[in-house]
Amino acid sequence: MQKFYCVELLRFLCASTVAIYHWGTSFEIMQMKTNDIFRNYLEILYDYGDYAVPVFFVISGLVFGNVYLSQEKKESLRNFTIKRIARLYPLHLLTFLSIFILQYLFLKFFGKYELYTFNDLKHFFLNIFLLLGWGFEEGRSFNQPVWTVSQEIAIYYLFFVLISFINRHNFKIVFLIYFIFLIIDKTKFVEISFIIKLINLTYFIDFAKLFFSGVFIFFLLNKFRSTKKLFLISLLFFIFSFIGSFKLHLFCFSIVMIFVLIDKLAINLKVKKLFIFLGNLTYSIYLLHTLTFLFLLYSLKLFNNVDFLYSKLSFLIYLIFTFVLSFISFTYFEKKMNKVIREKFLKKT
Repeated sequence: MQKFYCVELLRFLCASTVAIYHWGTSFEIMQMKTNDIFRNYLEILYDYGDYAVPVFFVISGLVFGNVYLSQEKKESLRNFTIKRIARLYPLHLLTFLSIFILQYLFLKFFGKYELYTFNDLKHFFLNIFLLLGWGFEEGRSFNQPVWTVSQEIAIYYLFFVLISFINRHNFKIVFLIYFIFLIIDKTKFVEISFIIKLINLTYFIDFAKLFFSGVFIFFLLNKFRSTKKLFLISLLFFIFSFIGSFKLHLFCFSIVMIFVLIDKLAINLKVKKLFIFLGNLTYSIYLLHTLTFLFLLYSLKLFNNVDFLYSKLSFLIYLIFTFVLSFISFTYFEKKMNKVIREKFLKKT
């Protein structure tokens, strides 16, 4: 099984981008004065930071292709599910409950929820069971960014169902799957009134296309050994994605390809270890940055010094606290919980 060290770096950069992007949008959501500190340096992240999220889905497709399409024996549904729970759910539950407590304190001491405010019983259960992003919610709630994790889990199971077909037909079936989702997207089939009233599949269709384009990258890497040619083609695709109207899917596909191919360069062991370390923080950063923002806001409200949020130091505290907390979370909580759940529930094959 291949290791993609530079992709680990890309994952970290995308998670950090999302954290910075949400710093800016949080003030808009709370209807506060715009706060885009260091805009001279971070303008592209403030304006287009949400584009980092689709990149995650391409990376996931590549990683899942690398892990599951390299196996001789298909994994059981039970083991597949336990591995997903072990990796994703402990931190989700911890961050959700922490934000739940923080929002209760906001309501108790300041009379209202902050940032993501639809925090009633319905949205409590939508968050607990990772059912955000499907049109069931009435607004942003608790740890809102987790809605993309909900979408990703659904795509994981679609991939699991299709593993046998993909193994049998290789990239042909992946291309066909992508083409089917493209037709559904372009025909606006899922936006038919009676369907969208039941469930919103718009994001799922879009993210599924991105995921399977990542699986396609896995097959490209195994079929074509000419790194220089693939790199040149990827670079041309990347440039072309900016010509005329911005082509998000082409951008995401090409940027992942470029980072994969950079791996072919002679990267020393220390750099590889650094990239893996940074990649390990990705999920933590993504789920914890809302918590760190709310904790900072709550602390400043207690001391009646909310204006401090507009200082450069406040922004740096937010980022550094998020990174440090992510390291602690991965090292002392996520990794250990992952191991405990796997050892207890996985069936040996």
